[in-house]
This record gives sequence, structure tokens and C-alpha cells, in this order.
Amino acid sequence: MMINFTLIKSKLKASGIHFCISSVVFLILAFLIIFRWYPPPYFTADGGWQGIRIIAIIDLILGPFITLIIYNPSKLKKEIHFDLGLIALIQAIALVWGIYTVHSERPVAVVHWDGEFYTLPAKHFEALSIPLNELEQFSKTRPALIHADRPNDFLKLKEILAITTEQKLAPYEQFHLYRPFKENQDKIFSYKIDIDEIITTNAKMKTELDNFLFKSKKKKEDYVYMPLIARYHNVVLIFSNDGDVAGTINAPYKEKS
Repeated sequence: MMINFTLIKSKLKASGIHFCISSVVFLILAFLIIFRWYPPPYFTADGGWQGIRIIAIIDLILGPFITLIIYNPSKLKKEIHFDLGLIALIQAIALVWGIYTVHSERPVAVVHWDGEFYTLPAKHFEALSIPLNELEQFSKTRPALIHADRPNDFLKLKEILAITTEQKLAPYEQFHLYRPFKENQDKIFSYKIDIDEIITTNAKMKTELDNFLFKSKKKKEDYVYMPLIARYHNVVLIFSNDGDVAGTINAPYKEKS
């Protein structure tokens, strides 16, 4: 069986051209994912890395691979155009699905409840028919920093529990509890964690904190530290005393169940 090196060379060339074009698209999407949709620390903590891998598989592997398999320069021009159009359609459909998935999973709210912050993706609010611009009333940051207020009234607490049970919505997911972050800053910071206790048992987190303090030229006591519960690993948010996020410390990755 003779190997047609000319055909292989033509296939590799077509696949290479496809890869170069796809690379430009990938770089644009990677910029959006890293700097817009999943800015640090959410890129690693809340799914940005997983999202960029989905886009890479679709854009850099799927499309060029299909071209490598299907492209044949010995076909009629009409057939070649049909094949290339079909390849482009398949990749476009897959890419639209990938972009929609990654975009809908992006964190748009970081909600405080009972001493901890939780990330919520865009799809959570879409499922509840809540426009994302509604979050701006609580915070102008992106993702929006929000306080979920625990009421003292027994009946209201009972209502929260009923929603949690019946609608499967945790308290930090219940929009009617949301309050502006800055207006509730003192209440939120009363839950601050003892950072010394944490870094004593985690050398990597201690190194991150030391590097942060060195760059900021401030002392450890000048900041407030709060835990953030994210999808892939938890984070310690470092707040300035005026309520702005000044930095973060990465906690260990969660073990997969």
C-alpha cells in the first residue's frame, strides 16, 4: 500500500491554515475569559481555567482535526467548498455552545452570608429571570459584592427555610435578602477570620500573604480577611478597611468526590 505523501502534505497544510485562523479567535476569547469574565482569583477558583480548556478543544483541536480528516485537494472545487463550509458550520455550532456555556457560568455576584462569601454564576440569575443589571444597586464592582441579610424575625427566618427546602435555593441565592455591601460593611467584617491561625498551618498561603504585604507596603493588621467559597478552590479575600478588595490568597484545591 503506497502512502500518498502529496495528499498528506496538502491535508497538513489545510489543517495548519485552519489552526492559525482558529488561534486568532482563541486569543480573543482567551482575553475575554481571563480578564473580563473570570478575572483573578476567579479564573482558577471558579471555573475560568475549565472554560478556557473547553474553548481550546473546540477551537484549536476539533476544527483543524476535522479539516485534516475531510480535506482532499483532488476533489472538485464545488465539493471542496462544500466540505469546508460543512467544517466551518460544525465548528461554529460547537464554538457557540462553548462560548455560551463559559459565559453563562461566569461569576457575576459574590454574596456574603453568615461570615462567608459565595460566588454565583450568571445562569443562576437568568434561571430566576433577574436581569444582571439589578445587581448594580448593591455594588458597582464586577463581580458584584453583596450582603445577604439574615433577619431577626422568626417568621422571616421560617420563610427563608421554606424557600431553601422547596425551591432548593440556599439563603445566599435568595435575591430578596440582598443588601448593599458597603452599607453593611461593619456587620460583615464582624465575621473576619484570624489569618494568623490559617497561615500557621499553610506555608504556601503564608508566602502569598507575605508577598502581598511586601507589595502593598502595609502590615497584616491593616486588612480584614474573609473566606470565599468557590467551585474549585476556596479563597481568602483581603479587604481594606474602607471595604475594597485589595487582594486575595488562594486556599488549597478541593478534592474531587
